[in-house]
Amino acid sequence: MLTVTILAVLGVVASALSGRMGRFVFLLPAAASLAAAVWFGLQGPAMAAGQVLQERVEWMPALGVAIDLRLGALQWLLAMVVLGVGGLIFVYCAWYFDSKTLASRTVGLLTGFAASMLLLVLSDDLIVLVVGWELTTVFSYLLVGLNHRSASNRRAAQTALIVTTIGGLTMLVGILMLEAETSTFSLSATIADPPRTAAAAWAAALMVVGALSKSAIVPFQYWLPGAMAAPTPVSAFLHAAAMVKAGIFLIAAMTPAFVELPWWRWGLVTLGIATMLLGAVRAMRQLDIKVLLAHGTVSQLGLLVTVLGIGTQAAMQAGLTLLAAHAVFKAALFMVVGIVDRTTGTRDLRELGGLARRMPVVAGAAILSAASMAGIPPALGYLGKEAALDAALGDATGDLTAIGWVAFLGIAVGAALTVAYSLRLVLGVFFGRLVTEPKRPSGWLVVAPVLLTLLGLVGGFAGETITALLAPHASTVPAGEEAPHLALWHGFTPALVASILAWIVGALVHRAVGGRRRAPHGQDPLERGYHAGMRALDRLAVEVTGRTQTGSLPMHLTTILLVVVAFPGIALLASGALTGDVRLFDSAGQVATAVIVSIAAVITTTTRGRLKAFMLLSVTGYGVALLFLLHGAPDLALTQALVETVFLIVLVLVLRRLPKYFTDRPLRAARYLRAMLGIAVGTFAAIAALAAVQARTGEPISVGFYQQAYEFGHGLNIVNVTLVDIRAWDTLGEVSVVLAAATGVASLIFVRRPVASVALLRQPSSGGGRRRWLRGAFTDELHSSPVLEMITRLLFPVMMLVSIFLLAVGHNEPGGGFAGGLVAGIALAVRYLAGGREELLEAVPFDAGKLLGGGMAVVVLSVVWPVLIGGRIGESYAIEAVLPLLGEQKLVTTLFFDIGVWLIVVGAMLDFVRSLGAGVDLHGEQNVAPRPQWRSDRSLPGEGVRR
Repeated sequence: MLTVTILAVLGVVASALSGRMGRFVFLLPAAASLAAAVWFGLQGPAMAAGQVLQERVEWMPALGVAIDLRLGALQWLLAMVVLGVGGLIFVYCAWYFDSKTLASRTVGLLTGFAASMLLLVLSDDLIVLVVGWELTTVFSYLLVGLNHRSASNRRAAQTALIVTTIGGLTMLVGILMLEAETSTFSLSATIADPPRTAAAAWAAALMVVGALSKSAIVPFQYWLPGAMAAPTPVSAFLHAAAMVKAGIFLIAAMTPAFVELPWWRWGLVTLGIATMLLGAVRAMRQLDIKVLLAHGTVSQLGLLVTVLGIGTQAAMQAGLTLLAAHAVFKAALFMVVGIVDRTTGTRDLRELGGLARRMPVVAGAAILSAASMAGIPPALGYLGKEAALDAALGDATGDLTAIGWVAFLGIAVGAALTVAYSLRLVLGVFFGRLVTEPKRPSGWLVVAPVLLTLLGLVGGFAGETITALLAPHASTVPAGEEAPHLALWHGFTPALVASILAWIVGALVHRAVGGRRRAPHGQDPLERGYHAGMRALDRLAVEVTGRTQTGSLPMHLTTILLVVVAFPGIALLASGALTGDVRLFDSAGQVATAVIVSIAAVITTTTRGRLKAFMLLSVTGYGVALLFLLHGAPDLALTQALVETVFLIVLVLVLRRLPKYFTDRPLRAARYLRAMLGIAVGTFAAIAALAAVQARTGEPISVGFYQQAYEFGHGLNIVNVTLVDIRAWDTLGEVSVVLAAATGVASLIFVRRPVASVALLRQPSSGGGRRRWLRGAFTDELHSSPVLEMITRLLFPVMMLVSIFLLAVGHNEPGGGFAGGLVAGIALAVRYLAGGREELLEAVPFDAGKLLGGGMAVVVLSVVWPVLIGGRIGESYAIEAVLPLLGEQKLVTTLFFDIGVWLIVVGAMLDFVRSLGAGVDLHGEQNVAPRPQWRSDRSLPGEGVRR
């Protein structure tokens, strides 16, 4: 099962690497999804027999979090929807989109959404479920906002993101509360033995709020119609077949455990009926057929919540049948709408009509799918609706009289309105006078909706099979008797009478109001309230920001440091935590180094020359590296020295565009206050470090690291093994920050002319002259330095060899990917300083983004790949072999993690040098960057400059 899941994820990688295929790239995830759907389909007999397939991959054992995948009847149904319907939608996309206008990220986002949705429905661990839940939210936001130039798209995407994220965070709080009561994050364990405490009831309520927000149930229904700004295939997949079913899935999973809560039935049935009727009424008023289907989706989601809210075995079976039927007919209808839009250029009912004569196959698919939506036999939708009415009526004649009658009447009225807006859609588009002459649709474009329509039609005759597949989950509901078998004919029952009345009333409603062509007016009151709240929040943010963010960096830093000293600092002193003996030093070398560092720090604060201050600041950094070395930490010393070198290079690059001297101001009280604040912060930092060491009550977590590093990490360098193996997740987060920082610096430099500036970086500057030591060196005599070029020519390959050496030996000796990457980055900086941007381009003739992205991909794959061979995430292996001439050698697989880190660090350094070096040079040539001045503009008139 895990292998199939990973195959779906690999579709993202395959799609991202297939840009040259154009729109046909969608066939790659289509093949992966449909192949996985076939595998899941083969598990159907096992599901009908009540079997459960499980796999477990340890993720964070200390927190009790693991990737637990569980395939039961409920999960199987949702997986078939995601993969089966999703696979056909991918096929549809291949002929819906145009290669010339297709956004390259569309296929990756859709495939990523499919993988996230699959993770959500298969996860038995609630934390992993939340991860999948939020990933679907993010992918939905990106897909709705594909056309980022459209204000309506951006607004709809933001609304969907905010509403569903608020619900997701609420659900997370409920999950944490539930774990506090059950001591487990396992969904199946919680359902099997639910807690009966007040806290658990509140936790269930919070989780239901998250489910309602995801499935657009009142009061969260307004985000879904706006999300129809997304392309039609996106709407068919996310907002009809998959994403909006996540909340329904969670409610169906929780019902067996929490159905007996006092508020469960009445709460869900009431909100479900309100959503069902509101969506249906609004659907009757729409002229845009896609928005009509969107409001119809809201109505159908309300129907699903209503049926599940009844809380019996029969209701569970009916609800899951309706879920499958809705995924099939609504995806088909959305694809039909997409075909109509592509062939006629409009979705307005006032401009449509009579298309059945021009597109009979499409019209047939629309009619049969709409019939399933309206609950007309023999479609699958009829089976589900009849079962829902029977389930409600069964409660109405049993113990749950009131809730059963309310649900029965609500479902019946909703069914009548569904018939009305189904007629409005079908008759308005395909019958009557031909208004707009359509183009001929591609035959392949019609395949997916036709197949889904046939599936919905055949499903109506498969009641016995569907009953067997859904019975294992339906039987877990404690209330009600065993659900009856689904069938097209149960005799002349009250449910059939209600259906016939619904068809008649629906037709009459359509005859009365369905033919109106007036544009809808007015906004949903809840939506108005949401936007009013967002405007108020924006205003509050502006007011707070205007009063707190003055734009003065010294003021911001002063505020932060004052808070540090005033609160934790005073609390630390008052606690008397520093009570033990303090050993000031171990050797004379430490004392000498500390004195030098202190003197350099004091002079740094008093000097007026920026270059002198930068150099002295680096002295303090190198002094700290020496202290690390004297203390017996060579890895820390090496890294600190290299980081300090990089920091100095960056400062020098920035210095070229800064005044030569700091401001020369008289000594005022503010400067004394700053000095006192600096002393206070330094004192607090020293005391806090000493107190932290003395306050330890347990064994340090690093006590067993040596043994773990050797036995499990297969290395002797504890520091490096910790970074790439024991704490690999931490390192993954840290290199992500490095990548983000490099991207941020480049964005700041090239924000004004991103395309032109980057292109110019690749163009050699004009000018004649010599080229002796470096191929791409400066061609003008003013900037060239033969000595520096010669030294660079000799030094660069040596530095690169040192970089590779540090990378290779880091598992057993001081070094590693980070240190090696810094050395390589410094080597590139030296080439830039010697030869300018052309020499840098000569050294690395491609974008830094390729190094950054490639490095991140290597890091992630090195963490994930052990799962493919049955291992744990991040597990390392040692491969030993005897090689000719080299003898016995050992390769540890975490070396690939280190290689990824090396690539990211080199890419970041390349980005820094190109941005702060070559980029600033280019801006200077174009006269868009400020020139350095002799002194700051803030110097007082008539004052000299002290050096």
